[in-house]
Amino acid sequence: MHRFFLLITLILGTLAPSFAKPTTKVACVGDSITFGATIVDRERLSYPAQLAARLGNAYEVRNFGVSARTILSKGDRPYIATQQYQAALQWKPDAVILMLGTNDSKPHNWKHRDEFLHDATSLIESFQQLPSSPRVLVCVPPPVFKEGVIRNAPIRDHIRPALHQAAITTGAEIIDFTPFLIEHARHFPDAVHPTALGAEVLAQRLSMILRTPRVPVLGFEGLGERLKQGHFHGHPMVEFEADGVPARIVRPRRPAAGYPWIWRARFWNHEPQFDRAMLELGWHIAYIDVSHLYGSQKAIDRWNKFHNLLTSQGLSNKPIIEAMSRGGLIAHNWAAANPTKVAGIYADNPVMDIKSWPLGMPGAGSPKDIPRLIDAYNFTSKEDALAWNQNPVDQIHTLASARVPAFYVVGSQDKVVPTAANAERAISAYLQAGAPVEVIRKPQAGHHPHSLVDPTPLVHWALRCAGTPMNPAAAPTPGAEFRGRSAGWGSGTWWDQFERINQLSSQHQDLELVFLGDSITQSWTGSHHRLATADGNRAIDRTFGKHWKTASFGISGDRTEHLLYRVQHGNFDHISPKVIVLTIGVNNLNIGKHTPAQVADGIKATVNALRTKCPRSHILVLGPLPSGRAPDAPRRTDIRTIHHMIAPLGAHPQVTYKNISNTFILADGTLNPELFTSDFIHLKPAGYDAWAKAIKDDIQRLMR
Repeated sequence: MHRFFLLITLILGTLAPSFAKPTTKVACVGDSITFGATIVDRERLSYPAQLAARLGNAYEVRNFGVSARTILSKGDRPYIATQQYQAALQWKPDAVILMLGTNDSKPHNWKHRDEFLHDATSLIESFQQLPSSPRVLVCVPPPVFKEGVIRNAPIRDHIRPALHQAAITTGAEIIDFTPFLIEHARHFPDAVHPTALGAEVLAQRLSMILRTPRVPVLGFEGLGERLKQGHFHGHPMVEFEADGVPARIVRPRRPAAGYPWIWRARFWNHEPQFDRAMLELGWHIAYIDVSHLYGSQKAIDRWNKFHNLLTSQGLSNKPIIEAMSRGGLIAHNWAAANPTKVAGIYADNPVMDIKSWPLGMPGAGSPKDIPRLIDAYNFTSKEDALAWNQNPVDQIHTLASARVPAFYVVGSQDKVVPTAANAERAISAYLQAGAPVEVIRKPQAGHHPHSLVDPTPLVHWALRCAGTPMNPAAAPTPGAEFRGRSAGWGSGTWWDQFERINQLSSQHQDLELVFLGDSITQSWTGSHHRLATADGNRAIDRTFGKHWKTASFGISGDRTEHLLYRVQHGNFDHISPKVIVLTIGVNNLNIGKHTPAQVADGIKATVNALRTKCPRSHILVLGPLPSGRAPDAPRRTDIRTIHHMIAPLGAHPQVTYKNISNTFILADGTLNPELFTSDFIHLKPAGYDAWAKAIKDDIQRLMR
């Protein structure tokens, strides 16, 4: 009998690998941007390397980039003539990220422009025809920040639209990083090639796209017979009539699970960066014309029919509504009538009261729209309009009570649709009700421009509303910092610091007290002498080193996701300190542009990782220290919100939560300049003395 069970065990052990989930093979095909030609430590910091780290063990990512290569077969260095191209084909990948076109813009190559579309299409198809039938993601070249031999005009005016057309022809996905990079010229020091931090942006975006669960394409057979096929920035679009007016649906090549969608209220294709970003993540975009109806019952009835039509075709019952300007009228009025059919409302300088626009009380108004408004609402006079009490601002309590998530983008200098009479009233109602609302104020902006140049905050908000959050602050990720001098390391990259801390913990397994965090924590000791000493003069020496074996595990630039990676990949493999002091979050706000909720979740994930890795350690959670001099500075407000969210961590017996912010704040609410450097983020030596004093008693108690 024992032999029988041994035989079965051996058979199952032999067969086990065949049941394992196969690794997804991702080929990164491109030029020097893909290769990482100008990136320090490119083997670990090029975008393919960073992408591999983000995707994890379920993926294998290979870099097939070759510098100076072109799509054009008659270019000076065509990619199809390289060994790497043949190697990529022979590897038979499951996904191909194709990022070429930058070098095609050079004058001596661009003379062959008439063949670009043909060559791009052929290159895409050469991968699609492989036995592995890979998913092909065609990437528009990153923006060029300064004209030179490589020129932005050909990329913008010809290469981008040609790649859009190639994607439509072949059925490939189109990816455009421009909105996510255009505000980061500093990450492109030669105006063309990204640094490791620029590559980080590419890797982050691509990891989201690749990790999004996908489902089969919808057929939309019930849209009628008068269909017109087109495309929207490289994505397939169908135009048709619904309720006798023009309507559109843009379809992603690979829909996201649940078939989520964005419902554009007005102004099709105006500032479309949010729409395009969501299409890349598998969301549909829909629109039906309700112009000159101003959110009236006629508009609501039309939207009811359109919603019924699209949901009957398979789209989610709860779209995100996107409302710019007067689109706020129909968006909020329809949502108030259908609060259970809305995943969230994104409103950008929205009209919330017809008295303000078009009637102009207050505001500039629009006299030409007043007669049309009166007709749409079946009013008999302007006085009827002024007396109307079912505006969005009158019904906002319905949405707040139903806890419909809202995101308001507000230009504080808006004279066309004054914010005090419109968006701010809605925001106030949400806050008073404790309903979920996020706000981005643009202090110097008026009614235009709408939207955000970088739609990242909107993207993450929409994903949360749909129940599919992808929080970068809570995903273990290696750092990409490479500027050793400014980071206080003298030289080297984040990886060097990470490995030195691993070595330090291996050599000093008797550590009792560890400070874990970013540059603020790093500056307890600096990066070269991280151990406290009993006879030293630093605050960490005088307060802690005299009593306990203490070290600083801070790395400049770190965010919560980097700490998560460090905890799980070596920093605490050989030690079990009695106390770990966790101070993190400022870089998530300043650099990562994460929301307070994302940062709080990242801190919670780090605490959970520490509890798992070091079950005998006690964790003193300090969260982020205050940052931003004035009490109403945005960073200060966000940090207060984070502390409110992480305070419950202290309920666990292995965790103590303490907010020491008041240690650094004067009576008038401003940060104490005697404790902070001029950036009001980093501390002076006196700041470390104050910090040490604020937690000394807690450390003594926890060490007993």
